[in-house]
Amino acid sequence: MTTLDGQPVQEFRKKLGLPDVIAQSLSVIAPAMSGAFLTYLAATQAGGATPVSFLLGALGMLCVGSVVALFARSLSSSGSMYTYLSKGASRTTGFVGGWAYVSAYLLFGSGVLAGFGFFMAQLVEMLFGAAVDWYWFTLIGIVVIAALNFFNIAVSTRNQLIFLVLSMAAMLTVSFIVIAIGSPEVSVVDGETPIATAGQSWDPAAFWPPAAGSSWMGIFFGMSFAMLSFVGSESSASLSEETRDSKRNIPRAVIGSIVIAGLFYLIVSYATAIGFGVQQAKTDWPASATGLAGLAPNTFTSAVVLASAAGASLFCALGLHTASSRVLFAMGREGVLPKRLGRLHPNWNTPWNSMILAIVIWILLIFGSVIFVSRDTQIALAGGADDNVTGGVFAFTLLLNFGTPIVMFVYLMLGIAGIIHGVRNHLAKFVWAGIGAGVFATVAITGGLYFSFVPDEPGGDIMMALRLIPWVGVAVVVAGWAVAAWTRRARAQAWADMGRVFDEL
Repeated sequence: MTTLDGQPVQEFRKKLGLPDVIAQSLSVIAPAMSGAFLTYLAATQAGGATPVSFLLGALGMLCVGSVVALFARSLSSSGSMYTYLSKGASRTTGFVGGWAYVSAYLLFGSGVLAGFGFFMAQLVEMLFGAAVDWYWFTLIGIVVIAALNFFNIAVSTRNQLIFLVLSMAAMLTVSFIVIAIGSPEVSVVDGETPIATAGQSWDPAAFWPPAAGSSWMGIFFGMSFAMLSFVGSESSASLSEETRDSKRNIPRAVIGSIVIAGLFYLIVSYATAIGFGVQQAKTDWPASATGLAGLAPNTFTSAVVLASAAGASLFCALGLHTASSRVLFAMGREGVLPKRLGRLHPNWNTPWNSMILAIVIWILLIFGSVIFVSRDTQIALAGGADDNVTGGVFAFTLLLNFGTPIVMFVYLMLGIAGIIHGVRNHLAKFVWAGIGAGVFATVAITGGLYFSFVPDEPGGDIMMALRLIPWVGVAVVVAGWAVAAWTRRARAQAWADMGRVFDEL
């Protein structure tokens, strides 16, 4: 372990193996939650051709994952993106990238906890007829995450792995049932519009946007959410200091999780498109936030999808909490953030100060977003529903929309850092992977922000919440640059030591 000024630094115990780090990556990806809900967000513009968005998103994330895997083979640090950007490009790039990465993960974590709340509220109402407000389940989720993450990371990741296997198997089973049934005779939303492909299980229009009635810009918009659905594949890198043989296990976890999730999303998104009718999906899919759950043939299978999505949301938040707290810990340990964040608990060997800070920020983001935004705006962004889950759907949608361009910006920076590192050290693999990551991240940023400036329909209005998305991203990046400039002047030694705490593999 590299030290600071010859002084020893606090280190994690290496107690994790390949199954643990795969569980970390897949839990943050949260295939069951993303398959149930993020496909819906992509479909608001991609419609029945949403599978194309997910194919492109998988290719883009394989490029990003390749850069992460290449860095992970030579550097082992809980700082992950922060360390890779610092070593690959510059200290300023590393600080701003680490700042933006943590900010995006905090937005995502709070958003998916709100998602856990509304998924659980819907499940309880479906099974027992009781309309319980979503935020009670969100608060329960926070307590569960604290109990699992504060004391033993190994137990946490193994619980994640067990649930991942069960939830993905359940979602795939429902998907194959929906595909076997084929497209409906009439719209599942209005119950009247006839479906031309009724009864068909195979419709190639799902893989050609013009045939599905979708635009390519809509596909690129959907691609930003598709890439968001893979966010977290790189999060296992934040556990590299706690992982045995991290040089091999971290790259395997990163690339392997993208491949597994990519195949899963392809099946689930195609099944959902078929369930609505590929051409009708342009209209009906955006009107059904529950997606696959709303297409399931009976209450039992609908409950299975909702339970899978709820559990996946909880474990996704758990993984995001793990990753964001590790990056905060790494930056605090090096003194570029308050040093209190860089301390491990003497008994539990976990970065408890960073973990507490992450949970406090989650609570402020979740409840601040619903307290300070009008109910009418919440209803509009939640798809028009005014009930016990409206606030949860709103917070989920808003916070994930805010975080998406920020994390894509970090991926763009990672691509640039890969190119610089590759050119500097004559490593062609870094250069090509970096180019791919940069191109896909740029397309995802453009597609994700397009409808913040251009209305869905000519002459239409753009919701204020959507108009804010690019400016939240700008504010996060500008704040990061400002703090970086202050740190460079006020903490010159800490700035000089940035990115030095890592294992050379």
